[in-house]
Amino acid sequence: MSVIEQAWQTRGPLACLLWPLSLLYRSLLALRQFAYLTGLKKTGQVSLPVVVVGNFSVGGTGKTPLCLYLVEHFRQAGWTPSIVSRGYGGPPREQPHQLTTDDTAETVGDEPLMLFQQTGVPVCVCVNRNAAVQHLSTHTDTNIVFADDGLQHLAMPRAAQILVIDGARGFGNRWLLPAGPLRSSLRQRDKFDVVAIQVPLHGAMATSPHLPAVSAPQDLSSLHESLSHPSAVHLIDESTHCQFLLKPTYAVRISTGVRAELADFTGQPVHAVAGIGHPQRFFDTLTSLGMEVIPHPMTDHHRFKPEDLSFDDDYPVLVTSKDAVKLKSFTSLLDKVFEVRVRVQCTESLEKAVEALQVKLRDAAAVNYPE
Repeated sequence: MSVIEQAWQTRGPLACLLWPLSLLYRSLLALRQFAYLTGLKKTGQVSLPVVVVGNFSVGGTGKTPLCLYLVEHFRQAGWTPSIVSRGYGGPPREQPHQLTTDDTAETVGDEPLMLFQQTGVPVCVCVNRNAAVQHLSTHTDTNIVFADDGLQHLAMPRAAQILVIDGARGFGNRWLLPAGPLRSSLRQRDKFDVVAIQVPLHGAMATSPHLPAVSAPQDLSSLHESLSHPSAVHLIDESTHCQFLLKPTYAVRISTGVRAELADFTGQPVHAVAGIGHPQRFFDTLTSLGMEVIPHPMTDHHRFKPEDLSFDDDYPVLVTSKDAVKLKSFTSLLDKVFEVRVRVQCTESLEKAVEALQVKLRDAAAVNYPE
């Protein structure tokens, strides 16, 4: 965890020093929201329902894996989903670009590429996400669009909003950037159709094929203290039990695509390399599986070089799926580099909330949903 990320967890000297700047940030947010409320700035128009999956905090909360889960849930319910993204990590695109098998993380960004490869649904990146939605409406048969991130993108209309919270880090010191991790104020009264809390994976939960957390959500008192603060009550409210965790399932040798069992790495040293929003979560997950983790945290969306994965030993090197999409283009990737695949596992309350949202959107009179 960087110095600034550590500062965001408390209201210590560094956070207090930055606090005046957070007041300026709050004022700019308020002016922007006022502009949209009064019509000085216009929300665009799109011809498809958009479900925004996003977070309040800087850094990883599990929103992209949850987006994968939502796409699959809606697809099994009879929808034809697609995804839009700004494409952070790739070059800013002023015109919509629909991903193809020729794209790389350098051309479209790591998260959009991972979503495309793991779902197989149409994915479109563009700085103007309204234009991306319209492109999908014109060039595909999609009937619902998921926006990976975009809660703060007020120009994009949305049929529903899903807020994702990291239960381990919560809202930090509850201050706005740069004094705290928040991109939006906890005081705002946005309506969220689903609030999903990612809970950390521990011990037996990691190795059990059927997680007890599915029927027994964790108490908020065991998560970050900011989630129990009065300022967060209106956000979480009845969603206390709407929780999910990222369950590691298997590993894939990136150079060959051959699957390996995670149990094969138990009890031995492994290099864990992660260029995600919260690398420690990946390291903790591998530790909970009984591995002797040698951590190598990178910045989010890190542009990997072969030497980043080269160590003076023969220990396996484990990476996240988000990082793996950037490594598959390496011509001489070592055989000891493995991608760790995970799946989202939800509590019963979260599953019911997602299903209720699916029914609500299907029944909406303004959109032509499938039978």
